[in-house]
Amino acid sequence: MRIVTRGDMDGLVGAVIVSLHETIDDILLIHPQDITGDRVDIRSDDILINVPYHQDCAMWFDHHQHTATYSEPPRAFKGAYGLAPSAARLVYEYYGGVEVMPQFEELIGETDRVDSANLKPGDVITPQGYIQLGFTIDGRTGLGAFYDYFLTLFDLLKKALPVDEVLAHPAVSRRCEHMARQQSVFRKALEEHSTVTDNVVVTDFRTLAKVPVGNRFLVYAVFPEVNVSIRLHWGPQRETVMAVIGHSIFNRTCSTDVGRLAARFGGGGHRGAGSIPLDPASADLKVRTLIAELRATS
Repeated sequence: MRIVTRGDMDGLVGAVIVSLHETIDDILLIHPQDITGDRVDIRSDDILINVPYHQDCAMWFDHHQHTATYSEPPRAFKGAYGLAPSAARLVYEYYGGVEVMPQFEELIGETDRVDSANLKPGDVITPQGYIQLGFTIDGRTGLGAFYDYFLTLFDLLKKALPVDEVLAHPAVSRRCEHMARQQSVFRKALEEHSTVTDNVVVTDFRTLAKVPVGNRFLVYAVFPEVNVSIRLHWGPQRETVMAVIGHSIFNRTCSTDVGRLAARFGGGGHRGAGSIPLDPASADLKVRTLIAELRATS
């Protein structure tokens, strides 16, 4: 069987748990729009984790409010879908949870915190443990292609090693050190490319040849007065503009259901965060509409 997932902490941990219970011979990392845009061949033995449903898959685990799944899942699909702080949590509970796998309880709990952004200022400024690990495999951190890195972490986490041993691995420690060195550069880029309108901060990185490496939640420390953010950057091959929307993790007063908002514009997500692929020709107009809606429901 093959696991098809996102290359982030949630997808990684979900893949680890599945691999302990199913015979897995390959892992494919994709973007959710690869399924909704019919750009990936889904096979009958595929297990989808943290991506939209596809009618040809064997199993599906997800917790996002998607627009546009490839097709609607039947009532009796194999897997789990529903509200949860992470898709990994759904996978874990599907296979028996803490009663069956107590050695992964902390990992699942910290994955919940990373994926639902249930973080404290210290987790953002000086991340530690599994939170720090999660940032090293977050595509929005800007550390580049990481298929081999994903597989390295996959092998390490399957062994249920203490997190300090995982962070000490050379491939992991290099990324942690690089993030620490780039933090001030990233903060400067945030300050120069962000605009605040009432409760909304919009960070537009489309003009940058290369976005500095940085923690995606730092924007809420730099702009503590806002309660929601929009980050704009180019999607794969610059075919789309990605609008990534998130509630502030420090000023939790935004009432907008971001997942529902994103779904209306062709994207998906959950209540506190979501993303929308926009046509470059109409992206600026759509972003103005998004700002207006986020201001109106602040």
